[in-house]
Amino acid sequence: MKKFLIFIALIVVGYFVYDNFIKEKEVLVVNGNLVKMKESVDIDAPAIQPRTWGHIEGTVKNISESEVKNIEIVYKINGKESVARLSKLAAGEESKFKTERVMLNSYEASHFLEKVTFDKK
Repeated sequence: MKKFLIFIALIVVGYFVYDNFIKEKEVLVVNGNLVKMKESVDIDAPAIQPRTWGHIEGTVKNISESEVKNIEIVYKINGKESVARLSKLAAGEESKFKTERVMLNSYEASHFLEKVTFDKK
């Protein structure tokens, strides 16, 4: 029984060390929505379909206690990369971003946040 309690205590201490010292803390919170738009088409050219474009608009917030520089937010829209770049965010600062436009194959395009890279000061 004593060995079992020591084993449980080691697991608890190991988790505490991992959670407070080893695990990377979250620095940025990114929220974004897909914005879609269609081009206008001349009514006299019925064979031409309007192209659909999309980009991500949203906010990014620095929840760390230090300044973050060279932020690059990469979304995948319809399998194509769409990037937004910010120069810096101070601690606790929130900023709006808009990614590059991407031509969509369908109006119901899939999108997801692929990665966020930055430099800590």
